[in-house]
Amino acid sequence: MVRVAVVAVTDLMFQPRLRAAAETLGLAVRIPYTAEEAGAEIAAGPEVVIVDLHDPVLDATSVIVAARQAGAKVLAFGRHTEPDMLRQARLAGANVVVARSRLVEDLPRLIDALVGGDSG
Repeated sequence: MVRVAVVAVTDLMFQPRLRAAAETLGLAVRIPYTAEEAGAEIAAGPEVVIVDLHDPVLDATSVIVAARQAGAKVLAFGRHTEPDMLRQARLAGANVVVARSRLVEDLPRLIDALVGGDSG
């Protein structure tokens, strides 16, 4: 069975780093660019969903809720200067919520902990 990561991040500059980290861990990566695509990819039952809380296209809370309902683990990230947004992601059900700076530093380890079943 193919293990899938949905990267709900439309930032074209950041996508390659997320894709590379997930692929290094043996995950096939799907990147939705619309809410409809995100819904379809999540409904297909990915193992993990990575979501940018500040994405201008995808509603992060909806992505988190749908992912958790589909049984996926969720790694959410946002700006450390917006703690309320980070808190809301936790309340929505994200397994791991980190500041973007920590994500950049620890990306492979964070994904590995989720797909290895160490979180949530």
